[in-house]
Amino acid sequence: MQEDVETLLNEVKEHYDHPLEVDISGEASGVLTHDQSHQQLKKDGTLVVAVTDTTNVDYTLSHELLHLLFQMKGYPQLQFHLLSGDPQVDDQLYATSTSLYNAAVHMLVVAWQRDHNLLTDAAVAQVLAGFKQNVPAEADDQLVIYRVLSLLDLLGFLNGELPAELANAYPQALPLARELYDLPDAQKLDSPFGLRRAVVHLLARFDTVIERLGYQPTNDAEFATLTPVLSHRQLRLTLDQVFMIKHSGYRDRETKEPAYVAMGRSDEQNAFVLPLPQKETTPEAFQQLYQQSLNDILTQYRLDYTIR
Repeated sequence: MQEDVETLLNEVKEHYDHPLEVDISGEASGVLTHDQSHQQLKKDGTLVVAVTDTTNVDYTLSHELLHLLFQMKGYPQLQFHLLSGDPQVDDQLYATSTSLYNAAVHMLVVAWQRDHNLLTDAAVAQVLAGFKQNVPAEADDQLVIYRVLSLLDLLGFLNGELPAELANAYPQALPLARELYDLPDAQKLDSPFGLRRAVVHLLARFDTVIERLGYQPTNDAEFATLTPVLSHRQLRLTLDQVFMIKHSGYRDRETKEPAYVAMGRSDEQNAFVLPLPQKETTPEAFQQLYQQSLNDILTQYRLDYTIR
């Protein structure tokens, strides 16, 4: 393990309240893909970070550890608290919004790896080989959304510069991926607020892209929860001043009851879902709810947020 990666591992361990183990196994395939590592939580609270392909352990392990570190440092998380009524649709929404969220986070990951000399020529070649293996060149438009999301992630890895061979292989998907890439690329992502803003923009622009392709928009602005990043001033304001509670057409994933979604007044993005019992959904109850301080609401319902 490279010294910088070992230092990163120790930093993650310092932020985690339970034991953290690394498990490295498997053969070296010669390619790098995002499915070569994962996290597993044991019953005793031990978190196992598993690397299942030994092609480039420093690259793969640091990638997984950085995801953990950003989460532990309060970067906004993507959560799913709603149900559309169609499990297949839900799975598609989970997959697309997660890909968009990860594309933004991966820009932070790659920046760290570049600063710590992990993006060698060999690592870049291994990532490109993995991409070619998983993303077929265009022959039809059945996989256009998959190609767009995959290319978006690759553009972030390569700082927007694709080899001519790849650029020529995706004449339909690449311009759409660049349209998405231009959003977070221009943002300052190195703060929780900057990352959240970039992801909100990505989710919104993705809907305009797929509508042009003839697909139904995801409505991830409402369906996907992106945990809020709030100032101390906002915490002192009333709930009504910062969020509008929407009586959603979706169902709460846990209660299966109609969901109540807190939509940001400034960005119109789902920031949390309130698990309100039926007795607390009268007009009088909502009027009282809206006048509570935002800090009290977040504390009462144990909602995730980050202080800006």
